[in-house]
Amino acid sequence: MRKVWAFFKVVAAAYIWMFSPTLFAADTHIEVNTFQLPNGLKVILAPMDNVEATCVMLYHLTGVRDDPIDIKGASYLYQVLVLSGTQNLEPQDRTFFVKRRGGAIDNNIDYDNSIFCQIVPGSELNNALWLESERIGSLKLEDRYINGAKEYNYRIFSRLINSNIHFRASTWVRSKVFEGTVYETPIYGNLDKLTGFSNRKIKQIYDNFKNLSDIVMVISGKLNMGEVKAAVSKHFAHIASSGKPRKRNYTFYKPRTEYVYKNWVDMPIDRHFFIYGIRGPSKRSPDNAEFDFLRYYLVDKRISRLDRMLNQRNDLDVSISYEYTDFIEANALLIKVSATSRFYLEKAKYVVSKEFASLMGKPISNSDVKVVKTLMEIDFKKDMRDLKKRGYLLARHFHLNGNLALVEQYLPEIRKINGYDIVNVAKKYLQKENLVVLNVYRKE
Repeated sequence: MRKVWAFFKVVAAAYIWMFSPTLFAADTHIEVNTFQLPNGLKVILAPMDNVEATCVMLYHLTGVRDDPIDIKGASYLYQVLVLSGTQNLEPQDRTFFVKRRGGAIDNNIDYDNSIFCQIVPGSELNNALWLESERIGSLKLEDRYINGAKEYNYRIFSRLINSNIHFRASTWVRSKVFEGTVYETPIYGNLDKLTGFSNRKIKQIYDNFKNLSDIVMVISGKLNMGEVKAAVSKHFAHIASSGKPRKRNYTFYKPRTEYVYKNWVDMPIDRHFFIYGIRGPSKRSPDNAEFDFLRYYLVDKRISRLDRMLNQRNDLDVSISYEYTDFIEANALLIKVSATSRFYLEKAKYVVSKEFASLMGKPISNSDVKVVKTLMEIDFKKDMRDLKKRGYLLARHFHLNGNLALVEQYLPEIRKINGYDIVNVAKKYLQKENLVVLNVYRKE
């Protein structure tokens, strides 16, 4: 198996050398232009060559964490309420309007931020901006729409909790990983309280989404700078901001200090599985890049150390998957391993524990470090060629750092990682006290 890994390194090196030159263009710089409207709306223009589409993304510096405690999760309803219609649009018209013109639409409300995104042909930029101004300026929030959104979310998530053991297990592990943080409550809120959320308070939350001082707009793709600036001004300059910029003091949550271990027995599942939940660093932490390196090294399918050790070296025939959050103050890495045999599952737990101990004890090889860093860099540069991901990464970096030097800061951060850095980060985050372990055993 060592020969297989050595062969992969050769293939990876060749892949890197042959990779599309456009991926590595602008290695340390991205052309951006910025301006701000008098109402506080900040706009980033990030043109891209060789594309015919344009991405309009509005990154709101508001999310579920800003909800009042008694309706925590109410902001998540706006993923549905955005379809309620506006002063000039009937319900669902927003989606139909975009798709009829060959575009795609995506909305995502998270704990720390909210994203409303359209990818449209370049000729449809004006229409895309008009749709977003309608959403911000005149969204219809009638009780019937709010009640429908609450019932919809309740049905979706109660069905998942009651019928999907994997969803329920991951939800439980995340709640323990994030215990005592702003991310402890599920994104959709407490299901027992959801349908009873006050409609009046939900309507008040709309002010968070209307506050132009808390919005970063990123327009990327095929752009004519002069035309774009004029279009943005046309559709947004007349909208009055609903408040001052939000002042938020972020906490860097430390690793957990109490080991959590639980068994769920006699579950109606095909395969036994366990989930290791690990609290990771915040996006602003100096440990962020090194912890992301650990994620790549352990579970990325292209190079997964756990796959090599569990399946190739020990022939356990297990399945490995993972989830990784994208939060500002702390993150959760959930590693799930499943097996048809309980014996193999227990052996897999032993191997994983040994791998964690090894990472905390000695540096991995320089050649392994080089392979992982190269894949991290490739993926980052691929993301920067993706319209939606480019917009999100630029907006979040601006949100957190107040500048647009994303490439200039991120790539050197990756390139300087060495084996001793990984040992130090492993000691901090792979220690037993930072783990939440859930074992789920099927009926025998």
